[in-house]
Amino acid sequence: MTISKTASKQPHTRQAPEQFDAYIMSVEHILERSLQIPSYQRPYTWTVKNVDQLLSDIHDFQSSGHYRLGTFILHRPPDDSTQEPLGNLDIVDGQQRYLTFGLIMIALSTRAEELDSQLSEVLLARIQDIEIPQRRDGRSGRNLRQNSKHIQQILTGWSRQQLNTFTEFFLKECSVVVLEVFDLDAAFQLFDSQNTRGKALDPTDLLKAYHLREFSQSHAPRDAILETVRKWDDIDPKEIQHLFAGVLFPIKQWSRHLSVPEGGFTSDHVELFKGIRDGNKQYRWAHLALMAKTTVDRYRQDNATLQQYGVIADFEFPFQILEPVIDGEMFFRMVHHYITEARDAGIQRTPAYESEPEPVQHRPELEQVLDLLKDIPRGTGNRYIRELFDCFLMAYLDRFGWSDIHRAAEKLARHAYLLRVKLQRVNQQSINNHALYIHHRVTDHHENLFTKIALAQSPDVILARPPVNIDDDLEKLDESLQYLYSSNSTRRAR
Repeated sequence: MTISKTASKQPHTRQAPEQFDAYIMSVEHILERSLQIPSYQRPYTWTVKNVDQLLSDIHDFQSSGHYRLGTFILHRPPDDSTQEPLGNLDIVDGQQRYLTFGLIMIALSTRAEELDSQLSEVLLARIQDIEIPQRRDGRSGRNLRQNSKHIQQILTGWSRQQLNTFTEFFLKECSVVVLEVFDLDAAFQLFDSQNTRGKALDPTDLLKAYHLREFSQSHAPRDAILETVRKWDDIDPKEIQHLFAGVLFPIKQWSRHLSVPEGGFTSDHVELFKGIRDGNKQYRWAHLALMAKTTVDRYRQDNATLQQYGVIADFEFPFQILEPVIDGEMFFRMVHHYITEARDAGIQRTPAYESEPEPVQHRPELEQVLDLLKDIPRGTGNRYIRELFDCFLMAYLDRFGWSDIHRAAEKLARHAYLLRVKLQRVNQQSINNHALYIHHRVTDHHENLFTKIALAQSPDVILARPPVNIDDDLEKLDESLQYLYSSNSTRRAR
């Protein structure tokens, strides 16, 4: 690695192409570089709160004479036809700060006539170099507009002296550490390292970056990679986060007879969703998934026209939650598979700070059971139990598909809500114990249903379960739970 001690006020000259450079640049000079935000980047997510913190930090450090504003990881992409490096640099990490810098510059330019002439010239020249990309996710544009308006409102209250002092300090004495990487794989590795050791991103962002790196190494067409990113960004980030944190991760843990840790799904657990890559394709455990992918891809290729006109059905890879995913493109196909499955199953997403779940759609086979569960009173304990039921339901669907799903859903609901029958207060540890079936208050059928489902060859592992006897407890339950445990709950009058 070449480390350049370039002064923060000087532009940088590229070093040997086989290495990557680390250097420091002032805001003035980072903004004059030809930077662009690649399409695989997540939306612009900074809010007014983030902007306030940045402006406050810059103001507080003015008396110190210098302030470091974080790290940019940059990559110079090659031309697809010649493989020669292009002139522009892609921002792999740092787009949130870069775009916010741009908003600050634009806000300052509205009062350029009040700035010293030299500052005004620098400011207006740098604005010409800032590119704010057009995104179709809606979220980026909304946050950019809100933050821009907020910054301009703050600047309105500044005196001419405050404006000049801030502008000079921001442009010339505020700086960033730049890691210019000449290999995309190395860039994403640095991205992972930066965000797992510093201020952590959501684990799903780290997984996205990792699998995009793997996808790019497969020599896939650039359009295919961009389309994959577009489909990911079309999904609400909260929905993706809940899929991993609230469904897939707990199922993996409980099926292996492990508890869900108190902190939930974090960057420490992203390895669970990394699997088959070039380095381990030779191992036997990877062969079955690779053979299945080859079969599916060949079928799709050979029958593309027939599928296009609806003559034959699509043939999807047989994803299984407990089986390893093939890194790269297959990870994104897996996410879309389970997002669709979760929506069809009516998986709820209830933020911890809200009492009402977000509305979901579901297939008609589950309507009666889900309508019944919807009537159960809200509360933290019941939310935990509903999330446990959702995991049971997804584990069943993952193993057996939609076969006898209505009968299975009833059985699984009664099993999940047995915890509410036995306990007045339900917390996360209660859910762990009940999922693993080691709770001392719930002694019927000593077994871990997640493990049983994972090993079963027939839905009878659920359908043939004897009914739970709670006659002694029935009177203390509210009406909706009494219906759940009654033999004719599915024929409830509406």
